[in-house]
Amino acid sequence: MSYVLAPDLGLATFVAMVLITLAAIVYGVVRHRPRRRLPWWLWAGGTLAFAVSAVIAVVLTEVLHSDAFPSLADAVSLGAVFPLLLGGMLGLARSGARGRDWAAIIDALIFTAGAGLLAWVFLIEPNLTDATLNATQKAVSVAYPLCDVLLLAIMVHLFLQAHRTWSVALLLTSGAVMLASDVVFSLRRLDGAWNLGGLVDLGWIVFCAAGGLAALHPSMRLLTEPRVITSGELKPRRVALAVASLAAPALLLLEAIKGPVENGVVIAAGSTTLVGLSLSRVWLVSRGLRHMVVRERELRRACEALLAATHIDTVDRVVRAAVASLLRDGTAHRTVLQVRHGADGGGAAGCDTVVSMVYVDRLPAQLAAQLDGFELTLRCALSVGGHQLGALYVAADERALVELQESVRVLAGQAASMVEHINLSQEITRRNNEAYFRTLVLNATDVILIVDAEDTVTYASPSAGQLFGFADVAGRPLSELLEAPPPAGVEAVHLVRAHRGDGGEAHVEVSMRDLSDEPTVAGRVLTLHDVTERRRLEQELIDRAYVDPLTGLGNRLRFHDSVQEAIARRGDGEPDRTTVGVLLVDIDGFRTVNDTMGQQVGDALLSAFGRRLLEVCSQQETGPAAPVRVDGVARLGADEFGVLGVASSAVDFEDLARRIAGEFEAPFVVGGPSRGSVVTAKPTIGIATTLDAADAAELSGQADVALSSAKGTDRRWRRYEAGMHADTLRRMRLRADLDQGLADDAFVLHFQPIVELVSARVKGFEALVRWQHPHLGLVPPLEFIEIAEESGLIVPLGDWVMRHAIDAAVDFRALFPHDELSMSVNVSVRQFRSPGFVQRVLTALAGAGLPAEALTIEITESLLLGDDAQIHTDIATLRAAGVRISIDDFGTGYSSLSYLHAVAVDTLKLDKSFVDTIDTSDRQYDLVRGIVQLAATLELDVVAEGIETSRHVQRLAAVDCRYGQGYHFARPLPQAALVDWLLAGTAYVEPAA
Repeated sequence: MSYVLAPDLGLATFVAMVLITLAAIVYGVVRHRPRRRLPWWLWAGGTLAFAVSAVIAVVLTEVLHSDAFPSLADAVSLGAVFPLLLGGMLGLARSGARGRDWAAIIDALIFTAGAGLLAWVFLIEPNLTDATLNATQKAVSVAYPLCDVLLLAIMVHLFLQAHRTWSVALLLTSGAVMLASDVVFSLRRLDGAWNLGGLVDLGWIVFCAAGGLAALHPSMRLLTEPRVITSGELKPRRVALAVASLAAPALLLLEAIKGPVENGVVIAAGSTTLVGLSLSRVWLVSRGLRHMVVRERELRRACEALLAATHIDTVDRVVRAAVASLLRDGTAHRTVLQVRHGADGGGAAGCDTVVSMVYVDRLPAQLAAQLDGFELTLRCALSVGGHQLGALYVAADERALVELQESVRVLAGQAASMVEHINLSQEITRRNNEAYFRTLVLNATDVILIVDAEDTVTYASPSAGQLFGFADVAGRPLSELLEAPPPAGVEAVHLVRAHRGDGGEAHVEVSMRDLSDEPTVAGRVLTLHDVTERRRLEQELIDRAYVDPLTGLGNRLRFHDSVQEAIARRGDGEPDRTTVGVLLVDIDGFRTVNDTMGQQVGDALLSAFGRRLLEVCSQQETGPAAPVRVDGVARLGADEFGVLGVASSAVDFEDLARRIAGEFEAPFVVGGPSRGSVVTAKPTIGIATTLDAADAAELSGQADVALSSAKGTDRRWRRYEAGMHADTLRRMRLRADLDQGLADDAFVLHFQPIVELVSARVKGFEALVRWQHPHLGLVPPLEFIEIAEESGLIVPLGDWVMRHAIDAAVDFRALFPHDELSMSVNVSVRQFRSPGFVQRVLTALAGAGLPAEALTIEITESLLLGDDAQIHTDIATLRAAGVRISIDDFGTGYSSLSYLHAVAVDTLKLDKSFVDTIDTSDRQYDLVRGIVQLAATLELDVVAEGIETSRHVQRLAAVDCRYGQGYHFARPLPQAALVDWLLAGTAYVEPAA
């Protein structure tokens, strides 16, 4: 205002305004720190140059009173002011949104051509036709309008592309006022009416002030900030281009209306230029459409790939590949798909717009590190229905990002849709899984506990009530529930006892995981698996492994372990007891019971035998004074039992064996009392002690040797001696040679006569087998019959005896035809039960020509104890053929009278044990008389065995025992020796004539 009202102060005011403007620009640049500062420095330089030009013009006009044209002021204006202002305006117009370079240049040229055509007609042409101006003056006069046209074009470009901010408005105002003032100045100078201090000068002052204010406003930073150009921002440009393209037709129409067309050539040239530029613009558009088609194809492929994606990683790979295909070949770039996890719907990394261009260094450090090496990145929000799922970041050079912006927006939209779809699918799956696992937890037999830092249960699954026996498990201390809770920090599986509400206990396996850092848990999670039943089964398996199920005693495995433990701790606490001993107890004749009476009866006998053995060992004197401390009784297998004890000497174990043998003299009831059957099961015992053995295996082996040695004698027990090994080796050798002996026919028969006691007449013979061993000599049956039974060779051996005995009987009857001598042959249970036995006997009789009544088959009473109908049938068949049946060793092992009514037999052979004491014991005498009377009642003959004295003969004859045999008459003799004995008249027989 002071410039207009007081022209004398105008110059000072103008200079002050310029300085203030410069200061404002400098301060604004320093204060707001725009991305690109050069355009502002150029604008400041242009303002300063404008001030210098104005000062020069004032000095020339007012001080020097010079009106020269052109002057130094014109040179400064055209050489500095306009270039600097145009450069600054152009830099501000292009630095905010680079890209589309050729399109922007052509658009600017179209607008410039239109504006230039107007300037030519109204400003330039009048100066060129002014006859008063020389060539230099005309050139300078034309230069000013041209610069104005360029300034106008750049201002329009800035208006169309820049952010709508106060700084842009002030800058456009500054430029517009400058342009208007310059046009007015040019027109007035043409008319010669311009003078200092008018409105033109005021316009220049407004130009300076508006420029300074534009730099001071904070929005000045946005002029050089990168941004995305939207399709909506291109529409005003198209309108401006359309207006500029109509400049030539409008001028032509205007001149045609006013009169003759004076600038037809210029208008034609301008029209040609505009048409050419428009065609170029169309070509650029078509090229852009081709690029768009290519990008749409790539986007379509990417969309198809996204539709098949089932995981975020797949979406990430597809998006990366799509971005690479959308960019020009060889374009350096980096792509990051940031998908946020959560349900609050917030943006990712501060994403607040759909598409934006941001600086990489202003992103979070982790994200910026992935985009390192680039200044700018295109950020596209992944948004579906207003719900932001993350963002897509593409870092590259600015031009590539501008070209990519529309395609990335589409790609990001498709990626967002698939991410949302995948998230929804995962959420549905998660909820289904949660429901599934919730159902599992609520119905699982395993107990789940959550324990806080004070070891208090904060949660218990429903199955906890069933395990602990009370419902209110939550809130209880863990120590109240578990005997030894697992320590914190240890995640191994522990086996502990759980306390039940009823006072009982349960065995549980506890596994623990520390989830104290998980906000939804905030504690340790204990999983309890009830293994009570499993532990019971395990103990049952252990019992089965160590306990004999039939007798309830320990088995061989437990016995062996007990022997080892006893040897290891002998003398501990009892220094007087340092000898460990093992007694192996075997049941004599158990195989016969099992074969004849059945397995059920055999099992019952084993159980009863085991109970009695345990009772005998338990009933002995206990305490420190006990000779033997029994540490275990076990069944070792089949009919073999073991007794483990500790004593001060080996003699104590012999006393224990003697006691055991004595306790088993009493028979066992077999099949229940109602059947009246009893079985005498006598033990044979082998003893071994640590005096001769160093370990459990050696101790058991020596006891077995002693047992084998005892079986070969009449003694009920034997203690191991070093010499017993020879007996064992002999037994093993006999077992190995027995089969070969049968093949070599190495067996012979000896015969013992059976004599009628009253008349002393020989009535027959009993055939007894002997083994003529090639190296051991004559082996008695006591040594190999049991071996033959065990090996199964008793059947072929018995058949051999049967054939040769029948042949011998034929010979005896031929020598003594008047005596009708008979032959008795012992048949074992196994031989009698063998298939075809009866037929083999009858065949042998027929083949030898021996009458069947001359053969007596001696069987043990154990064969008759079972309910085997086949046995009864075979006996009946033999008797029907004439063969006589005799019960051998009657009254020894299986004294049962019931079978005598069920099975028809012919003879009872009284065992030697009844005869031995008949002359010294009245009780034994009465017992024998009762048996003989019973036999008479049943119409059975009686043959007494083991007669050794004449007193035996008298006593037996006195009770009406008809027959006998024994050493009193003759020992078993070979056939030839027996014939000699008979012919010598020792016994009464009548030889053939």
